[in-house]
Amino acid sequence: MDRSPCDGTTPLPLEELVLRGRSGDRPALTELIRRYQTRMARFVIGQTGENHYEDLCQTVFVKMVLALPRLRATDRFESWLFQIARNVCRDHLRAGQGWRRLFVPLGPESEGVAADSAPAPKEDEKSLGRGLAQLPPEQRRLLELSLEQKRSHEELAAMTSTSVSAVKSRLFRARENLRGILLAGDRK
Repeated sequence: MDRSPCDGTTPLPLEELVLRGRSGDRPALTELIRRYQTRMARFVIGQTGENHYEDLCQTVFVKMVLALPRLRATDRFESWLFQIARNVCRDHLRAGQGWRRLFVPLGPESEGVAADSAPAPKEDEKSLGRGLAQLPPEQRRLLELSLEQKRSHEELAAMTSTSVSAVKSRLFRARENLRGILLAGDRK
């Protein structure tokens, strides 16, 4: 009996879903979108600050479905998917539609996306958010990617299409800049 990812049986492993999705299996594609929709919404909001993030998320998932048959390394699906998302967000910002805000923590307008049991942000988290907002966009994005799910340098290199050594160097500079910003804020 063929298991469908959406029929209530044991969930299929990610690589199996990706393989099925590559061949056009609609339940597998639906399950991939279901598994990533909340994280994708948070990522898109974090990158663009858009209250109407749904259109950008939909664009990401449409691009995923169209390009999935060309994905060869199924074990790199997640980094590949978030690379698509980064490109969609960057294109959106370049088009001038998203320059209003580059980083703001999730607010009441994003309640459906925020975790139900998320505690109120502490003062340290607020100052971290303000510090991140002062970083150059590329440094901010790299730090956000590294903090989300504590990604390895190798994963970050794949997501940003750079080398591991470049990721290490850029993360070091971004952390140093953030440290300087936070220290300057503490002195005020």
